[in-house]
Order: sequence, then C-alpha cells, then structure tokens
Amino acid sequence: MSDLRRAVLTYYAYRCISAIGFIAPFLNVFLVSRGVTFTDLALGGSAMAAVTVLGEVPSGYVGDRLGRRRSLLLSQTLFAVSISSWAFARSTTAVVSIFVVSGVASAFQSGSTEAWLYDVLDEADEAERYTEIESRGSALRLWVTATTMVAGGLLYVVGPMIPFACAAALSWSGVGIVASLPANARYRGRDGRADDDDAPLDPRRALAVVRRFLARPGLRVVVGVVAVYTGASVAAGDYLQPVVVAVLPRTTATVAGVALPEFVVLGCLYATFTALSAVVVDRADALRNALGATNALLALVGLGGVAMAVPLVATRALGGSAVVAATLTAVVGFRTCQDVLHPIHSAYLNDRAESVGRATTLSAVAFAYALVRVPFLLVGGRVADATEPVVALALVGVVAVAVAVAVGIAVLSRRSESEASATGTADD
Repeated sequence: MSDLRRAVLTYYAYRCISAIGFIAPFLNVFLVSRGVTFTDLALGGSAMAAVTVLGEVPSGYVGDRLGRRRSLLLSQTLFAVSISSWAFARSTTAVVSIFVVSGVASAFQSGSTEAWLYDVLDEADEAERYTEIESRGSALRLWVTATTMVAGGLLYVVGPMIPFACAAALSWSGVGIVASLPANARYRGRDGRADDDDAPLDPRRALAVVRRFLARPGLRVVVGVVAVYTGASVAAGDYLQPVVVAVLPRTTATVAGVALPEFVVLGCLYATFTALSAVVVDRADALRNALGATNALLALVGLGGVAMAVPLVATRALGGSAVVAATLTAVVGFRTCQDVLHPIHSAYLNDRAESVGRATTLSAVAFAYALVRVPFLLVGGRVADATEPVVALALVGVVAVAVAVAVGIAVLSRRSESEASATGTADD
C-alpha cells in the first residue's frame, strides 16, 4: 500500500470518528432531566462560540508553527474529554466548562484539518484530488452520523448511559487514529522548518500571508457569499427541529408493538436526512468539474436559500400531506446544499493559499465566517420569537438568495465586459 493511500484511508477513519450521532438526538433532553436548565445550555453555547471565534486565528498559527498533526491531536483529545464529560454534567459550571473545552477543540481543528490534507496531496502531486477526497470524507462522516443517530436512540431506551459510553469510546479511538496520521513534509524535521525555507513562521510573516491571500478581489467576493450562506445555514439549524415537528402528523411510531419515544423517532428522521445528504455530498467533485468552483458555489447558495423559504410558502399555500412533503424535501435540500458546499469551497480556498501559513489563512477565513453568523443568529432569533420559526427560516434564506443573485449578476457582467474588451482588442 502506498504512503498516500495509507494517509488517505487514515484520514477517512479520522473523519468517521468525528461523528457524534450516538448522543445527538437526545443530549439536551438528557441534560435537562439531570437538572441542567436551558439557561445553562444557552450560557454554554455562547461561551463556546466566543472561545471558538477568539481562538480561530491563534490556533491556526499554532498549527502552522508546530505542525498540523499536533494541532489535530490536541483537538481530538479535547473533543474526547468533552464528549466523555457530558454524562456527568449536572451544574452550570460543568456545562459551561464542557462547552469551553469543545470550543477550544473546534478552534484547533479548524483550518489544520484541511491544511493537512491539501499539503499531503500536494506533496504527492495529487492536489487536484482534494475535492474528491474531502467530499468522500464528508460523506463517510455523514453515513456514520446517520447510523449512530439511530443506534444511539435505540440504545438510550435500553440504558441512558450506553450511548454516552459508545460516543466516548469512538472519540477516544480517534486520538490514536490522529497520532497515526503522517506529518506534513515541512514538519518532519526537528525544528519544524520547511525544506525550502529556513525562516520560521513568525506572527508578522503569518499576518503577511493572510493579507496577501485576502487581497484578491475575486476571492473576497466568493468568501463573502459563502460567509453569508454559512451564517444563514447556522441560524437555520436553530429552527430546523421546530419547523419539522410542526408539520409532522401527531402519530407514535412502534416497533413490535412497543411505542418508541419521540426522540427516537426524531433520531431516525434526522438520520434519514443525513443519509440523503451523504449520497449527494459524495458527488461534490463531479459538480465542481461540471460547473466550475465559482459557479457551483453560487448555485448551491441560491438553491439552498430558496429551499429555506419553501416551508413558509408550503404552510401558507398548501395543505395536508403536501405541506409535510414540501417541508421535508426543503429541509433535505438546504442541508444537502450546505454539506456539498463545504468540500468545493475548501478546495477553492486551498488552491489559492500558500503552503506556508495555510492553516492560519483558513482559520482567518473561518474567523470571518464566525463574525458573519452573529447578526443572522440575533436577527433570526428575534424574528422567530416575534412570529414563528418558519418565518425566520424563510428570512435568512431570502437574504442568502439575494446575495447570491447580486454577486452572480456582477460576475456575469464582469465576464461580459472582459469578453467584449478581448474582442475589441482582437478587432484592433
């Protein structure tokens, strides 16, 4: 087996163990039953968001300075600690602490994961396979998530602590998997310097790398569009469950005559959504090759935004089973667009980033995305409280579509001007 094939297979294993479906369908229900309040969860979520935002760029720099594998090893260890701790959380302090640990872990993972994979492929002159491999990794993660969601819900019925033990075991196994990832070539020496550059990556140099990267006008446009859609998608996630539950008929699913708890039914439903997304995500590379990266990203943003508005239109204009069908189709649609967008956008950024400071650059972009989410979350939350979640979902979708259309028109106009200029020059 070649070194590249072994590295890719290890990467796939790493993506699979990052799924936390075992406890996803019922985590909040479990915590509340143990005395944790929704205020505790809100405080914890806010603390995690703050830590992730503030730690994005510094953690990316650490990944570039000390090595991406070391950054990922620290991240996976922290994730394993936080996942193992949820079963014992009973107080505000415990909940906030676990969220903070998860935030630090997320910050060290962001940027370093994509930077490690791209450089491994680039070292083997296989960088053009990045979208294919990244989309396959995303699809595998979604399949594992879907499977463990169903298994976790059923295991919870047998014993509430069993899925937590399974999630912890899966996460801790990831520490060993990450440790077996090969180091990027520039970090195989003891001093961590690149073979072709004796100068270490100091903060000033890292800042210059990021500045050069973001100075490209065309790239800034794409980053801005994806940032808007990412913010809309994150906000939409808060309304997903109430929108789906509101349209589902009030029936109780049974297995062998035994009624299943609602969270088990929801777990199976979410697993179905995730599995459908996995099927499409695995074809992300084909979409990129067919349309081109920029066109594919604009199309995904436009389709995803339209899908977010469908549930509102359906509830106002349709009735009965048609509302259910339209809403579930729309949910699958915008979740799939979000999942497919990631590998294509990641490849787009990596193709234009320098190897030196790659993790810092990607983390800087992630930092910008995190900032854009804030107004979507605040405004969307206000709208959801004042009206209903389906209205807030449509609002964030309309904003995403408007941005995609505006940028698409600008891109087409620029291309037309360039072609006209080229034609005029040829005529002269």
